[in-house]
Amino acid sequence: MPTAAAKGRSRRTGLAPAEPASRTALAYRAIKEEILSSRLRAGDPVPVERVAGQLRLSRTPVREAVLQLAREGFINIRPRMGTFVSHLDLRQIQEMYEVRSALEGLAARLAAELIPLREVTEIEQALRALKTQGDIDRKAISEAGQGVHRLIISFCGNRVLTQMILSLQDHFARFRTLSLQIPEKVLSSHQEHLEILAALKCRNPDLAEQRLRSHLEHAGRYLMESLLRSPADAAAPSITVAVGD
Repeated sequence: MPTAAAKGRSRRTGLAPAEPASRTALAYRAIKEEILSSRLRAGDPVPVERVAGQLRLSRTPVREAVLQLAREGFINIRPRMGTFVSHLDLRQIQEMYEVRSALEGLAARLAAELIPLREVTEIEQALRALKTQGDIDRKAISEAGQGVHRLIISFCGNRVLTQMILSLQDHFARFRTLSLQIPEKVLSSHQEHLEILAALKCRNPDLAEQRLRSHLEHAGRYLMESLLRSPADAAAPSITVAVGD
């Protein structure tokens, strides 16, 4: 039960005390966003005290958020050593791309027969309007390209498939942060997105699936090759990678 002092603070600030579940969710979102945006990088200690202070929370909901992120594979808890952002494992990256390729390939096959052509045309026009030479906006191109994937998922007509694909999205958001450091990867993906849209416009399920799967296979291979480049290579993302067994 809130104390009189706590009630007084709530009246003065106009804010209701957060429920325990919402406190954990608040800490979870804050830490996860730092990981996905690479503000917290692989191997960095998770700043439990800082997060608790910034969000005006006790350490308990922050620790609960850390446990949830550990279960999802974003954080590694080392007994008697500390809590750290998990390294990217090359085997895990490969396996996740294989699963996503299979799932989204099926989604593209289904969407090719269901998606309204006006939706395809609108996103195609938006992609073609982006500058792809000289000083390009890599983030804008990447975000526009993600619209192609969202469109396919939205119109695949299979709710179970949609949920399975969406369950992987946060891990791939972390990968995209790395890919933005590689200009040629952004541009090659942009062209592949246009080719996927062309297959959808033709209502060709086989071609839509083939191009979507090829696009994700290229993306996974390019990312792994880039991560394995020499640290001296300026084009290589600066991140520590663990090589799985």
